[in-house]
Amino acid sequence: MKGRTGGLTAKMNNQNQNRRQQENDQLVRKADQNKISLAEIFMANSQQLGGLEDGKVTKMYFHKFLFMEQVCFAFNLMGLGISVIQYDLEYEEFYNDDPMKDISLWLLWLVFVSSCLLVFLTVYRYQAHIEWMKSRKSMAPGDQIWHTDDWLPMLIELAVYCIIPLPFTKGIRVNFYNSIQGSEAYYHVNEILSLIMICRVIYLYRTLLTLTFWYNNRTQRVCNLYACESNYMFVAKSLLRTMPYTALFIALISLICIFGYAVRICERPLSRNDSTSNNLGVFQNALWNIIITITTVGYGDFYTRTDLGRFVIFIVCVLGIFVVSVMVVTLIESLKVTSLEGHAITVLERVALREKLKHEAALVIILTAKAALGYKNGTLTRKQHHQLIVRLKQTLINFKMTHRQHKTKQDENSLNEEITNQFSLLKNDFKQLMERQQVLISTNNLIYQKLGFDNNKSIVNI
Repeated sequence: MKGRTGGLTAKMNNQNQNRRQQENDQLVRKADQNKISLAEIFMANSQQLGGLEDGKVTKMYFHKFLFMEQVCFAFNLMGLGISVIQYDLEYEEFYNDDPMKDISLWLLWLVFVSSCLLVFLTVYRYQAHIEWMKSRKSMAPGDQIWHTDDWLPMLIELAVYCIIPLPFTKGIRVNFYNSIQGSEAYYHVNEILSLIMICRVIYLYRTLLTLTFWYNNRTQRVCNLYACESNYMFVAKSLLRTMPYTALFIALISLICIFGYAVRICERPLSRNDSTSNNLGVFQNALWNIIITITTVGYGDFYTRTDLGRFVIFIVCVLGIFVVSVMVVTLIESLKVTSLEGHAITVLERVALREKLKHEAALVIILTAKAALGYKNGTLTRKQHHQLIVRLKQTLINFKMTHRQHKTKQDENSLNEEITNQFSLLKNDFKQLMERQQVLISTNNLIYQKLGFDNNKSIVNI
């Protein structure tokens, strides 16, 4: 009987292997005929290919999106760095025969070319994000960018990338009258465009949030499990919860540098007329102005005098209120006592109250003995006896209060210990139940193997 059962089992296994091999060959021939990608085969026929999960395909699309995000970050950062160098060169207004003027022009062309490439890469980045969402079944297979809510952020991002200092506007001036200085000054058009170009920094922050642990394929699945949205705000909240001081320090330092550079661009034209007083064209002075503004101090030793500079300082004031508020909340949260710390404090309070209770009890006994001996021997005067009785009454009151406090702390600790013990018992019961279930599953698997059935198919049929 055992020999017949073993032969039947071997025959069934051979038939299953032959069937899987035929299905794999059909999938390969189908791919050659229809010219479809390997990822599409995996998604449509994951079970026939040996149980490949859709999560692996989703992870592949996520890494593609992450690569495009990093490429856009590199081109964006390169464009910003070149524009900073070009701004200083154009501000100096070199003569026509000076080679630095040609370098400034070449830098403008380099910013222009890198921005054009960045525009195309950004479109491809949004397309990679859509493919990732499709692989996660968050979007329909036929959806395009204009069918989603990403089309408006994409257009805004492309518009921001298109505002750059251009070779065609080099040397063009915009004159204005400054009432505080009492004279005329001028901006270069490319200086104003460089000021607007600083808005690109927002997308640098976005990339940094994308590269953290809190924005990946696994995070999306967990957030869907708990019915919450996994976006960049979720990443920022996670960072403020797990590493609040590091996140706030990086944000504060970067904002000081960025807005210091913006104030320098806005106020530097006034230094062409007078560079001796309140010169925010010097980067160190601009940084100091931002520091005392963003921390809501405001000494007034340096202040902005142009309309653009005042607009930038207004933004800094709003951000300063937000940053200081978040720092205060973070400090308060870090000073809160945890449950384990609270338990330790309660135990130490009980120890201190027990020592105090011993001291009060000993004092009551001593005072009682003095009063009794003095009354028996007649060594105490009426006044001394009265004072001793008053002191004994006060000591008894203190003893009762200390005893009540000690009993209250003991009851609180007993309640916490009881709750903890109940949870421990429930945990042990659940662990024993899981062990029994594993034993039952193992027994069923042995029975299926002896009968010669496939475990998965047998479980499904049952």
